[in-house]
Amino acid sequence: MAAAWEEIRRLAADFQRAQFAEAAHRLSERNCIEIVTKLIAEKHLEVVHTLDGKEYVTPAQISKEIWDELSVCGGRINIVDLQQIINVDLLHIENRANDIVKSGKAVQLVLGQLINESYLDQLAEEINDKLQETGQVTISELCKTYDLPGDFLTQALSKRLGRIIQGRLDQENRGVIFTEAFVSRHRARIRGLFSAITRPTPVSNLITRYGFQEHLLYSVLEELVNTGRLKGTVVGGRQDKAVFVPDIYARTQSNWVDSFFKQNGYLEFDALYRLGIPDPAGYIKKRYKSTNLLFLRAACVGQEIVDRVEASVDEVISSGSWIDVATLLPSSLSVEDVGILLQQVMRPLNKNSSGLVFSDTIVVSEKFLSSCTELFSDMMKQKAEKEMKNSPVHLITEEDLKQSYVLENSYANKKDKKDERRKKATEGSGSVRGGGGGNAREIKIKKSKKKGRKDADSDEESQATSTGKNKQLEFHFMSQEEIQDVLKTHLQDCPEELITELAEHLMRPLTKSYQEAVRSDLQEEFSNLYNNIRLFEKGTKYFTDETQTNLAKHLLKTVCTDITNLIFNFLASDSMMTTENYSTITSEMRTKILGKLPEDTRGPLTKLHTSLNGKSLEDFLSYLDAAADICDIMVKKGDKKKERQVLFQHRQALMEQLKVAEDPALVLHLTSVLLFQFSTHCMLHAPGRSVPQIINFLSGKIPEDQHSLLIKYQGLVVKQLISQSKNAEQEDDNKTEEEEGDAIRKELQEATTSIKDLVLRPRKSSVTEE
Repeated sequence: MAAAWEEIRRLAADFQRAQFAEAAHRLSERNCIEIVTKLIAEKHLEVVHTLDGKEYVTPAQISKEIWDELSVCGGRINIVDLQQIINVDLLHIENRANDIVKSGKAVQLVLGQLINESYLDQLAEEINDKLQETGQVTISELCKTYDLPGDFLTQALSKRLGRIIQGRLDQENRGVIFTEAFVSRHRARIRGLFSAITRPTPVSNLITRYGFQEHLLYSVLEELVNTGRLKGTVVGGRQDKAVFVPDIYARTQSNWVDSFFKQNGYLEFDALYRLGIPDPAGYIKKRYKSTNLLFLRAACVGQEIVDRVEASVDEVISSGSWIDVATLLPSSLSVEDVGILLQQVMRPLNKNSSGLVFSDTIVVSEKFLSSCTELFSDMMKQKAEKEMKNSPVHLITEEDLKQSYVLENSYANKKDKKDERRKKATEGSGSVRGGGGGNAREIKIKKSKKKGRKDADSDEESQATSTGKNKQLEFHFMSQEEIQDVLKTHLQDCPEELITELAEHLMRPLTKSYQEAVRSDLQEEFSNLYNNIRLFEKGTKYFTDETQTNLAKHLLKTVCTDITNLIFNFLASDSMMTTENYSTITSEMRTKILGKLPEDTRGPLTKLHTSLNGKSLEDFLSYLDAAADICDIMVKKGDKKKERQVLFQHRQALMEQLKVAEDPALVLHLTSVLLFQFSTHCMLHAPGRSVPQIINFLSGKIPEDQHSLLIKYQGLVVKQLISQSKNAEQEDDNKTEEEEGDAIRKELQEATTSIKDLVLRPRKSSVTEE
């Protein structure tokens, strides 16, 4: 024992010496830091620096301190607070907190806070105390009170219902927790209140007045209604328009609805709404599930009314009349509802396009519309004919006789100054077209209307304008008011609104039809003039030199000018420069029209205008083709059959003119032209100055006795004209010259019949070819 104590005293002395002895080798702080850093780098040591850099802390120590702080704080602590307490970087705190949550030790990380189960149990106890005191708590209020998200609270509290929290969660609105006593008290109040209701009452009004919890009320009310405890129904769903309808009222209400529908065949939504039905359409669909109903905007109608309307519409369409469907339907139906009903009825009929709806309620058959259109056919035809009076015949008029062939041939060698002046005046007047009295002689001629020149309103001649082929002119047929006046005259039993809409509906098709009619007339007028020019051109080929030139110039001044004026009048529609009779358009007017035309149109039309003052028909026709192409006018080349028809019509017209002709000069002119056509089968349009050349051409083409008769008659005409000219210039009467004039006149009268017979009763040999 003594030896043991001795050993102890010796060891204590050695320890004391060691403590007071100075160390031979000591590590500095810097060396320690370098050693620890190297160990951390080689992953032999895992430690974390504190924020002040004076200490090292192991991850296990951080976790231990987090647990300790969580316990101290009652099971809920913010991670930011842990950083200040443990004095390490927030990243390390978050990493260790996540590890703790993943460890499954009943700790959750919510909104940057660690919360354990003991805290949630304590929270549930507090909420239960509040719930038992108030009867209900809402999750939204708890979220504000405890600063926790709603989904987290709902999940946490749902686990503790019936265990810590004595209540239940509202299944319709999971944001409210009730106690059974609260629900029972609520149910009793609802049962008592709704049992006392005897008329339809909006549920929202009761919620506001008695302070019911909305979702709980709807749940309890549906439960009481479904179990039969409350006699009634809830209509309108769980919305502001939900209404509780007691059975006693519903029976009376249903009886009224059934009775009204049975008697009238329709139900008006406003009437049901006044009965206390907030959703009339839904009520009707629910009550009449198996009934075929048509729902409109403000009412619904039964199949009987639909069938009645459909039968009436079918009858109207088959009979070609019209009907106002509003007269067949209840007056309470709005115009809009009648329109919807008609659309439903007309839908299968529209495939056949057999009827149209006017003024929303009037059904008009296609046959009736066609009959209305027919009312205007005669007026349209008359107006179109007035605008365009087509005729392929170009008759000889006083204008064609203005250049005196007699004076030019008989007095070429006379030296008498008066005769020279007369000749110059005659020739000068012949160069002016349209004067009608500028020559020296006065000839009483039965004027024949030149059918090659038509009176036309150029606004309605064509549908193409000066801008080119693609633009269409709108030709005015009748205004809407004028159409209404015509309809009123023939449709006296139609209401005013139907007349108005019919006029509006017919406006475009009537205008289009009229445009087509006028366009057709314009095309025919152009084709007639064009074919006349071509046929007259063939006649000029039988002459040469000056005569052919004179014939060409005469054509350019007459028929060619007519067709040019027709085109210019047509193009002048946009500039409002049209004339009622295009043949009255002068050269100056054409120049003004050219100034209004666009550049691309002006060029070809200028060439056409200028060519009228030339002497080449070929140039004119080439420019005419270009102008017709610009105006979208089709140039129809006449076939042999058409040419023969034109030749025949021209010959017949001239013969009719010859039959009534009394003036010898006109008789000679007509006979010469007709004999030329008989012998050549070509039409000829010649001025008076070319008649002697025509008579010369006929030499050898007709029997000698006929040609001699023409020569003799020509001489008599010359003598008469000379005699008339002398009498007109002499102031004193000369009895001898008067007697001589009477003798010539008598001789002409006797010869006129023979001259006419050359054409009207030709010899067989002269007409066999014809």
